[in-house]
Formats: sequence, C-alpha cells, structure tokens
Amino acid sequence: MSSEDKQEAGAPVVPDIVVQKTEPIQEPSTSPSSPVPGEFKDKRERNHGLPEWYKVGWTAFSELPDPAFEENVDGFKKELNDSTEAVAAKYSTARPDKPVEHTDMLSQYLSEAYYGEWYHNAGALFVAVASTWIQTKLGGGLMGCLVIGAFLGTYYQTSLRRMRRNIRDDIHREMMQTRLSNDLESAEWINNFMSKFWLIYEPNLSAQIISTADAILIESTPSFLDSIRLSTFTLGTKAPRIEAIKTYPRTEPNVVMMDWKVSFVPNDVTDLTPRDLESKVNPKIVLTIRVGKGMIGAGMPILLEDIAFSGNMRLKFKFYNEFPHIKTIEASFLDTPMIEYSLKPVGGETFGFDINNIPGLESFIKDQINATLGPMMYAPNVYTVDMTGNAASLDDKNGVVAVTLYSGSNLKAVDFFGSLDPYVSFHLGSVQNEALSVSKCIEDSSNPKWNESHYLLINTLNEELVFQVMDRNSGRKDTAVGTITVALKDLEETPSMEGLNLVVMRQGKPVGEIKADIRHFAVPKPEKKEDGTVLPLPESNSGILRFSVLDCQELGGGTKKGAFGLLKSDIDSYAVVTINGREKLRTKTFKRSANPTWNKFVDVFVANKDEVDISVTVWNANEFTDDTVMGRWNASYKAMQEEIEKDGHDYWNLKDGTGRIHLTATWKPVPMGAMDGSTSFADAPPIGVVRVKMHSAKDLKNVEALSGGKSDPYARILSGMMVRAQTDYILDNLDPVWNQALYVPVHSIREDLLLEVMDYNDIQKDKTLGITNLILKDIIQETMTEDDQVIYTGRDTLKRTVDLQNHEHTKTKGTLSYEVSFHPTLELAKEKDQAETDTEKEIKETAVGEQPPATDAAKPESEATNGSTEQTENGTPALPEKDIHGELIKYTADNKVDNIAYNHGILSVIVIQAKLQERERACASIMIDTNDAQYTTAPLKGTVLPFHETGDAFVKEMDFSHVTVQVREWSESEKERRVLGRVNLPVRDVLRKIAEDGYDHTVGASYPLLDCTGGSIQLGFKFKPIIHYQMDPAESLENQGNLTVTAVRAQNLKAADRSGTSDPYIVFHLDEAKVHKTEPIKKTLNPVFKNEKFTAPVMNRTVSVLKASVFDWEQIGSDTLLGECSIPFAGDVLESFGARDFELPLSNNAGSLTVRLLWQPQLLARKRTGTSLFSATTRIFTGAPQNALGASKTIVGGGIGAGGKVLGAGIDVLESGFSKLNVFGKSSSNDSAPPAATESFMTRSSMSTTSLQSSLQDAGNDAASIQTDGNSTYQITLVEGRNIKAMDRGGTSDPYARVRIGNKVAYKTKCIKKTLSPVWNESFLAKVDNGKLDIKVKDKNTLSDVDIGDVNVDLTQLMQSGAPYDGWLKLSPSDAGEIHVRIEAAS
Repeated sequence: MSSEDKQEAGAPVVPDIVVQKTEPIQEPSTSPSSPVPGEFKDKRERNHGLPEWYKVGWTAFSELPDPAFEENVDGFKKELNDSTEAVAAKYSTARPDKPVEHTDMLSQYLSEAYYGEWYHNAGALFVAVASTWIQTKLGGGLMGCLVIGAFLGTYYQTSLRRMRRNIRDDIHREMMQTRLSNDLESAEWINNFMSKFWLIYEPNLSAQIISTADAILIESTPSFLDSIRLSTFTLGTKAPRIEAIKTYPRTEPNVVMMDWKVSFVPNDVTDLTPRDLESKVNPKIVLTIRVGKGMIGAGMPILLEDIAFSGNMRLKFKFYNEFPHIKTIEASFLDTPMIEYSLKPVGGETFGFDINNIPGLESFIKDQINATLGPMMYAPNVYTVDMTGNAASLDDKNGVVAVTLYSGSNLKAVDFFGSLDPYVSFHLGSVQNEALSVSKCIEDSSNPKWNESHYLLINTLNEELVFQVMDRNSGRKDTAVGTITVALKDLEETPSMEGLNLVVMRQGKPVGEIKADIRHFAVPKPEKKEDGTVLPLPESNSGILRFSVLDCQELGGGTKKGAFGLLKSDIDSYAVVTINGREKLRTKTFKRSANPTWNKFVDVFVANKDEVDISVTVWNANEFTDDTVMGRWNASYKAMQEEIEKDGHDYWNLKDGTGRIHLTATWKPVPMGAMDGSTSFADAPPIGVVRVKMHSAKDLKNVEALSGGKSDPYARILSGMMVRAQTDYILDNLDPVWNQALYVPVHSIREDLLLEVMDYNDIQKDKTLGITNLILKDIIQETMTEDDQVIYTGRDTLKRTVDLQNHEHTKTKGTLSYEVSFHPTLELAKEKDQAETDTEKEIKETAVGEQPPATDAAKPESEATNGSTEQTENGTPALPEKDIHGELIKYTADNKVDNIAYNHGILSVIVIQAKLQERERACASIMIDTNDAQYTTAPLKGTVLPFHETGDAFVKEMDFSHVTVQVREWSESEKERRVLGRVNLPVRDVLRKIAEDGYDHTVGASYPLLDCTGGSIQLGFKFKPIIHYQMDPAESLENQGNLTVTAVRAQNLKAADRSGTSDPYIVFHLDEAKVHKTEPIKKTLNPVFKNEKFTAPVMNRTVSVLKASVFDWEQIGSDTLLGECSIPFAGDVLESFGARDFELPLSNNAGSLTVRLLWQPQLLARKRTGTSLFSATTRIFTGAPQNALGASKTIVGGGIGAGGKVLGAGIDVLESGFSKLNVFGKSSSNDSAPPAATESFMTRSSMSTTSLQSSLQDAGNDAASIQTDGNSTYQITLVEGRNIKAMDRGGTSDPYARVRIGNKVAYKTKCIKKTLSPVWNESFLAKVDNGKLDIKVKDKNTLSDVDIGDVNVDLTQLMQSGAPYDGWLKLSPSDAGEIHVRIEAAS
C-alpha cells in the first residue's frame, strides 16, 4: 500500500525504519582500547552479560532503541514529538532482516509513487524490445519473438501477483489491528483449560488459604473472644471465567494493554452438563467465632455462600530487561463490578438468616465497598503492583544496614519543664512502623554521647530509614523530639556513608543534630562464569539467620488433663524462641488444638554463627493458673545444621514433654569486612577545604518592610546545624555585594554544606532570607588507588547563580551568586600491608573526661609512617618524595613533614577541658583569622568543663594567622554569649610546638585564660597542609588593618585670596566617606601641618581609595577647592609596619601634598549597629564578635595586627614578640605557676603600641610616635554596667550610655531593656580634647529620657603610664551604680 493510500485510510504516516546492514562477525581486537573475550565490563549489562564484540538479538542489527530500557523509549518518543502512535508504528514494522533502503539520485527528486520499483518493469520492457530487435536483425523469425514474449508475460504475471499479495497483507494487517482495537475476542481455550485445572488446584488452594488465614486470625483475635477459626473454606467446582478480551496494539513497545471481562458465578448452571450438575459443589466459607472461655465457651458459625462476581478490568503490563521482565502491572475497573453474596451471621446453614434481606443494608454494604475500592482502582484510578519488589519475597532480608551512632548536639526538648533524656529508635518507612532497634537512653543531656552500633535488617534499598529521637519520661508516655529521614537508595552508589551530620527536624524546623555513620552490607548473590558455572558464595561467619517455627504435631500426646480431672483434647499453645539468651520471637496462642500451626519466623543478624545457641519452648496458656511448659528444644546452630545434613530432619522431638516441632533455619552470609566504628566523626581528619566566594545576592526578600527599612543581609555556610563561616552584613540593601571568600574544612565527600542568606538584627534573632544546598560531589572527585586508598581531588571551579529556597525547599524570593572550589590536604600513601592489619573493633562506651589510650592512629601526621616500602642503605624506610596527589613533600632536618613550610593548611584544635573559678554553663568557640566562631562545642556546666571535642578551621596565611579559643557563657543566642576567658596563639608557634618530639595532641598543654583570673584551658593541636591552592592577593590578611595618615606639608599651592595667599586645610575621604579634616593654616601657600594625624580602619586596601582634597577656607561663603589627589597605599607601594612619606601632585597644577603613611595589618571587627562605616576596630582575635580586641588587657605576642613579618624590612615582629613570652612553658621548670603571676608576666612582656613604634624607628623606619597627651585619639569601649539604679515601676531600668567630648555627643550605645546589669560591648574611636570625657547613663522612656548617673574621666590622670585602662567607674550619685570601660590610645 502506498503512502497516499495509507493517508486516505487514516493511518498515521511515519518514516520508514532504517536498519543497519548485517555484517559478518569479525575476530575481536586485542588492542588496549578494544575489549577482549572474557573481559567483564559494566557496558555488558545491555549485551546480556556477553562481551561487547558479540552481536546479540535483533537490537544488534537495528537502529531502533532497545525497548527493554524505559529511558530509551522515552528518549525515542521525544524525538517523535511525544507521539505514542508514531512509536507504535515504528516498532510494528520493525524487521531485523529488512534490507537497507536504496538511496539514489532519483529518490531525491521523485516521490515514492513514481520510483519505487518502476525501473524493474522498465528494464524488463527494454530488454524484451531490444532482444526482439536483435534476433530480428540476426534473421530470427516468429518463434523467437514468441519465446521473448513468453518470458515477458511470465515476468508480468509474477510482478502482478506479488503486488496483489502485498496489498492483501496490508489490508489484512490493518483490519486485524482495527479488530483488536474495537472487537472483543473469546478466551474459550483458556476457560476450557481452567475448568479442568481448577478441579485439581482448588483443594490445594483452599488448604493454603485456611493455613495462612488461621495464622493471621490468631494474631488479630480481640481479647473478648476466645478464638476465630476459618473452619470451612471451598471455592466450589466451577472455575472463574474470562468472558472476553480486548487488546490495544497501538501502545509503546514495552507496554501491553488489555481489557478483560472476568466472572466468577458458581450458581450459573446454564453451561453445565447434567453430569456436572450432579457433582457440582458450591462455594462455602464458614468462620467459627468462639465466645467465652474454656469449657464455658461456645462456637458461633458465620456462613458466607452464593458468592458471585463479574467485572470489566483494564490491565496494563510494562516490561523491562530483568527477570521476571514485568516491571509493573496496573489494574483498574472500567465499570463498577457486580458483587453478590449471601451472609448468614447466625443460625448457620439450616436456620441462618441472610442479612441482605434487611431493607437498605445490602445497598449500604455495596456503597461502602465501592467507596473503598473507588479511589484505589476504579477508572481513572489505577492500582499499581511493582513487580520489581515482588520478584523476591518481601520478607526476604537482602542486606544489613549498620548504623554507628556517635552523639547528638543541641537537642531541643518538647517540654519546657523537666530534663531531656534522649534515645533513638530506628524505623523503616515511617515512625508508625515497628522499631528495628533502640539505642540506650542518656539521662539529662541535650548533647548525648551514645557510641554504639546497630545492625538493621532490610529487604530493599527503595525505602527510607527514619531515626526518631525520643525523650524518655517517667510515669507518662515518651515524647518525640524529632526525626531524621535517610534515603537508603543513596547506599547503592556509596555503601559506606561516614561522618554524617544529620539534622533532627520537628514540624519542619531543626531542633538539633546527630553524628553517625551508615554502612550497607548486601547479601552476596551467586555469580556465573563465562562457561556457565556458578561461583560459590563467599564464606562468612557473620550473616542473617532466619529461624522458622512452623507447627507442632501430637503436642501433649493428643490429650491433656483439664480441670476437675476431666480430659480434653484441645491445647492453647504458643512458642517462644530465644537466641543467645535473648527472646527474639513469641507466637500468638493457637487455641484448642494439639496440632497448632504458627508459620512464624524471625530474622536475626549474627556476628559469629559458631557462637549461636537457639532455644524453643512450647507453652500451654492456662486461664486461671500459670502457663505450663509443653516441651523444649535447644541446640547450637552448628549442631542443628550438622544433624540436618546427616539425617535430613524437619521435625524435632520435644524434651520435657511429648510431641514433635517443625523447625527450619536458613543462613545468608554477609561479609562485613573490617568494619571499624571506633573513630568518631569529630576525630575524622579533614580531606580538604572548600572555598566559597560569595559574590552577591539580588532581589532579596524584605523582612523589615513593616518598620520602614530594608533587610541587612549577610551570607553564611552551615555544616549540619553549625555555622562554619559567614560574611559581613550590609545595611539596608536588597541587592548586596559581598565579594568575600569563605573557607570551610570538610571531612567527607558526603558532608554537604548549606548556604544561607540571613537578615541581621541587632537585638532580635536573625531571620533567614533563603537557602541553597551545596553538594560536595559537584566539586570533589573521589578515586581509589591500587592499595584501596581514597584520593580526593578538586574538580573545576563552579560559578553559580541559584534561586533561593525556604526551609521547606520551595522557591522564595531572591538569587545568590557564588563560586566554589575544593583544595585537598597533603596525604601520604598508606603502607601496602596496612589494609591487611585492619580488624573489626567494637565501640566502647567512655565516660566523659576519660582519656582514650594512645594508638598509632592518634599520632600526629608528622610522626606517622610515611608509607614507603623502599629501604635506605641502613635499612630504614625511605621517605616518599610526593604525596598521593603528586605534590612534593617538604621535610625537616629530622625527616618529619615540615608543616611550617606550608603557607596554608587546616588546624584542628582539640578542646580537652577548661577550668573556671566560678560555676558556669559555658561552651568553647574556635576562631582563626575571624571574629565569628567557626566551631562551637556543646555546653557544659561546672567549674571543670571536660569538652573533649575537636574543631578545625582554615589557616590562610602562616605568617599572619592566629588561633583564638574563647570560653563563653552559654546562651541560645550567640549575640548574648558573654566571653568568660580566651587564649590567643600565633599559628606558627603552635606548629613549632607540634613539631617537638614527644608531643601528644590528645594530652596537649594548658594555657591561662585571659580576662579570667585563675582560669585555664587544655588544648591539643593537629595540622594538615593544603595543596593545589593559590591565594588571591586581595584575600591576604596583610590587606586588612589600620591606616595611620599624617598630613606633613603642602607646597606651591594656588593663591585664592586677593593678598596672593590662601588659608589651606585638607579633607580626607576613604571610600567616599569623610574621615578627617585638618585645621586651616592662615595666609600661606606652603603650609606645614602639626599634629594632624588620624587612623582609619580599612577592610581591604587593594580596593579602598584614599583621597585628599585641599580647600581654601573662607570666612564668608563657601570654601574654594584648590586641588585634590589620590593617595596610594597598596602593598606594592607601602610596606607593613613601615612609615613612608609620599609627595603627591594636586590636580589642576595646584601644587603638591606630602603625607606620611603607616600601614598596620589588623583583624577588624565590624560594629553591629549604626552606619555602614567601620566605627570600631579590633586587634587580632577579639573576645566576642562585637568586642574590640584592642581594648583587651594584654596583647599576646605584642604585635599590633597580625604579628607577621615586616615585609621588606627584615624584622620578624611575630618572632621577636614571642621570643620572650614562654607561651608554651618551654623554659619554665614549673608549668603550674600561679595564674596571677603568669598574667602579670605576659602583661609585662607584651609590646605596647609605643614600644612597637620605637622598635620600628630603631630599625630605620620613619614612623611617627603616638602621642599620649590630652589631644590623642583613643579607642573607648563601653563594656557593661552593674547595680544600675532602678527608674521604672517594675524595679528595672532601660539603660544606655552616652559619651560627650566637649560640647558634642561623641557616641551613644544601644538601649538594653529591663535590666540593672546591661551589657553593651560597644567601641568607638574618638579624638579627646584635653583628655576630658563625660560618660552618662540614662534611662530610655517614651516621652523623655531620665538621667541615672554620670562620671567625668580625665584621661591624662587615668593613663599616666600610657598603658590601657580596664576597670569600673562609679557613677554619681553614689547609688546610681558602676560602669565598666576599656580605654587605650589608638595607633
């Protein structure tokens, strides 16, 4: 049939199928790039397990995709414009042996109607004419022409017959497809088969149903009934029928869809013969319900008969490539099915009354049935059966999930009163399902430590594992704290998920986190070799034991003595199974039978099958006395298996009684390997650092619209629930630009991070503006060496702009732009025999504060074996030149890894314990090169706080980096965590301590806490260098700090006055913000400025712009701009700690300006209130994030700023600052010196600002000395108040502090509501005229504020020695209270 004919017939026209030409099988290539016979690769899955060079099945000869793979069909369907008809047409004409289409020049210009096979006919005619002409020329006669004509006629007849046959086949095929789609087919052949097969199969089917139903009924018998027994069950002698079948051929190649009309009408006798009628048995189901107890009870039969059913069902089968090749079956009723029955609940068969005769009851029951089945399988609803899960028994346990539960942190109880006593239960699918295992309960702790392993048996990875954290209560029901859901599907790709930080969720909100490892160990499956032989399963002593208790025979000898000496034959029995002394299974009681059937089994994980002891006890349940033992059986699993192999036992004689019990045991080996759960996540070494550069955000949600403002956004990175890094916030901006790089160490490729944009609030809790997930697998490549050592390398840097989501993972307003990369740690190769020495270990519970024994794994990396098997001449192992990433390893003279030689790395800080003078509930925070905590421990309460936690952070620059550990008063809000004490250490000195012989990080060393009299903290350290990393110069710590500018002179200025002179003064702007103005100098063109100096904080000098504008002062009118210039102070023109003069030309040829610049690298803390200008600076490592560190009592190391090298000057300030300090107690003979003496010694040893300037001058630097007279610039910190006078009726005040210098208010703190002990912790810089300060504390009111008290401060008297002041000042009047201030001269 031609294309035009098909169009007229209405059939869809699709392109012809292009089939590859069959090629002879060639010999397989043996080149390295080609697979060879016997080589197994993953790609063979689609070649049926055979090597790639075999051609298997029709798909090897066709270009059509293999329909066994659903993704192939979906992709092919999209190519055909999502047309199911087109896909069906493609496959319906598919033939593997179809010849390849002829493509010639004519086919490009002529349609199918003209070319087809027309040239065959034309050729035949041409040959006939030419042959006739030639034979005539050669003298042939009529006979030759007749012969040629006969050949031509035969050819024509054959061609015409072929065409007619093709037309008939096409018409027949189209008619058959139409018939299949529209007509119903009879299925009498299968009905005839079923009528004979049913007579044989039905008795066995009924027996199986009774046996199964009885076992179920004893499980669900209500307590007020004695028993429920399915005493009679038969489906009759007439088999179910398939009345008609309708098939839909136009479906996808992997789908078969049919409509079946099915019926089961046993009472229809029209199709039965008289002989069949004589032997006909109707269906009958009798359910006997026994009411009462013992001999007093009576049975009540419930009869169900005259059953009839018919319906029209649509079945849809979807196929795939694995056995049983049916992926899903979808079933639905196209019409409401007909259901008829007769139900007689009382009276039985003789006097029974059919309840359907009650008016309205029959229709009510049918309506209830339809209401139940309708949403499930009445069209268009379908009931789907997933055959992939049903291919094996749903009860088969196919693997073990080992969960190592370490600890929880910051768990929040539901109850406001009482303690939190947490434990964890494990469930599959839902918390409503039975718990697979339950952890121990930790009393009175929101930060529990379990350190235990649980082995959970599963049958598929297509489920979810649910952790439910519970709070145990006494005298009432336990309450749920929250849940964690883990998709077991992830274990298919990565069977071992270690170092997980699992967030506990309650009603969509995080309420804590749990640290755990999850590993999957699958039951091994038989493997086939190429020759077809099956490899035996690996031997393993660990595995899954399925123990089944099926039934008993002749229990109690068939009779049992009842009450009052009467005999009865019925026994109410149940069985109890114990394995290794623990009860694992207790069956339900099987009532009134000496041959009970339980059909119950239990699956148990066994660590060592040679040590399994099994015991079964059969009990008789007595109503009025204690239960009695009917018999016992016990044996080891090993002895049981030996007896089964020897004698083939199924039934075992009971001891201590009579009867036999039917038992079976099945073993599935599960090799567990070297599962070692002894290393907790907290101790897991970092694998590298993730660098996230937060560029910007756009169109953020405005959560402050009601107050008339805008959001103050900042971005942060969370690992689990812990904030690991965050940017500065930007005030009143919905399109912030941060351009700030954050670094987060990671310990596992599965330690995914969360990026969150927050709105900063000064007093209230910060609000979230949106989140997005960062999957580490996107930036980390994980590979395995030949020695089974994992190598982590970074992928290409990712640049992303993502839509933000809320915590419910639905889209919210705003986008976030960032770039992310991964940089690995230096990793030495393992010893080749190290894997062989790994053994299984059990996790042991350790008490808080207990020190674990030192092991090889606990040794610092610098002391670890370097993993080389090569030997030197003296027999010692040779040192490897490169690590597993190919990075050259730097060594010290004593052949240790030279950590100090690496400029970047990850410093792990082990916070062992802290000692305080007073009892506090406190935590410890770790910070490196930042003012925000990068790791915070769980809070503890007491004077001795045994934290025993490990946190880490990235060291960006070895020369400048310091590590700070703060002990802070615990509060749910980080802003309210008051610093109790702190310790600041240069990282370079820490690494020198690590490199010392005998250093043990698990013991560490004790350090005095600054600002905490008598306090100390015990710390240990580990360090891993970072490789494949080049720091952006703009991120250098040397680019952040304080710039001191001194106006020296100006020359050859323009004359702006009539007298030919000017009255010049200078205005300095930093990043377009005015920072200083000099005093005008009258009538000169060459002014020389005196004491015109200021210090300005600079976040990044590579992008900041300092501008000087010279004006002529006018008494009347506006001042005249004489000229201006930009002042460079980048690192290439101005060295750190070195003062330098710059003579700069002014614009418009207005002369020149000479300034002196001094750059001091420092870590700056942004002030949390006020404007966007930095109004508070801090020295390296502050106390709280809001505190000014420069206001501290001592500066450890004495270095202003980061304490790094004086670049270009050859002076190592860090080294000189610490050469006298004895921070680590190296030269002291008594490590336990009195804290007060230690603090005094450190104070004397620390270098003040003046002494540092002196040392710089001695080195040849022209640094200006810092004045300490009455006109100096000071850094003033208003810390807190105490015993403030109550001004309100409630006995409290709303105090704030105001500082006045001269006649101007210099600073005002925030107001602290309803307190007499306010904590401000606010700092500012100010130039103090004549050294006079007026500090006043006021009470905030709605109408007018009220004075509480004030104090006048004379700095010339308070700071005579030049040392910083830190103390309490009494307010006047005497009952007004006191205020705590810190004051120091600014550099």
